[in-house]
Amino acid sequence: MPRLSPAKLLPLHNIAELQDGVLTRRQLREHGYTEGVVRSRIKGGKWQTFGRDVVVMHNARPTKNQRQWIAVLSQHLAALAGVSAAAAHGLTGFDDDTVHILIPHRARGHPVAGVRVHTSRSFDARHIHPGRTIPTVRIERALVDAASWMPGERKACGILAAGVQQRLTTAERLRPQLAAAHRARHHRLLMSVIDDIEGGAQSFAEIDIARFARSAGLPAPVRQVFRYDDGGRRRWLDADFDGFSVEIDGALHLRPLRYWDDMERQNDLVIVTGKPILRFSTVAFRIAESKVVAQLAGAASRFGHS
Repeated sequence: MPRLSPAKLLPLHNIAELQDGVLTRRQLREHGYTEGVVRSRIKGGKWQTFGRDVVVMHNARPTKNQRQWIAVLSQHLAALAGVSAAAAHGLTGFDDDTVHILIPHRARGHPVAGVRVHTSRSFDARHIHPGRTIPTVRIERALVDAASWMPGERKACGILAAGVQQRLTTAERLRPQLAAAHRARHHRLLMSVIDDIEGGAQSFAEIDIARFARSAGLPAPVRQVFRYDDGGRRRWLDADFDGFSVEIDGALHLRPLRYWDDMERQNDLVIVTGKPILRFSTVAFRIAESKVVAQLAGAASRFGHS
């Protein structure tokens, strides 16, 4: 086997370091490794191959970072996407062992174990973050794609809210990205969640609590009632049914400080009024209507109503 000169090896070392020891067969050929040499090292157990074109320059189990390089290098014009890209930007709480990547619609995807290849007609270089070593879509694209690829509505809503909660982006920056993805799954619901995240009055106006009350056999509640707590502060209730009250939480109420404040406020209201309080998220009103109605009816049966 001919030895490679140090001059030829040095650039390859740089690439291997950048790509965490994961290279394509083409990169190896361009730096002096013939196909025969590559096959020999794979057959000898020194290297391993993934898919048709990717080689890992060791025989141990690939790390998470190497698996991401394998996924991206195994396709043409690919980038980390969805949950995988969001996690690379710092999102927590949505772990997925599968590596999700995005390629242009007309590109041909190649199967690789542990990799999910998604295609998009609107994917191009503008969506790739310029500061990432591994090609990775920007956080807004990552979150919107992740939400639209999720079969369940709750998780789809949750990942958008989490992206803002964890200060990775804002509702203002998510809105145009979602608007551009008008064919995305859950599109209408996700747009309403962005309204909730922004806290816009229009999002809460869409929640017609009176309609849910009628479905539960109840009269319309009194809206936006206030009570004074022991400290003389006004405490507002979203809806009052006399025997019990209802609070409607927006998409960001699970931010810890906000949530603690809400719990304190709710405790004050229970102490002052002596009434139990049901809490619903705006998402529940949109995707779990039957459950909301059943709980309203159950509360009316247990605690009474006006």
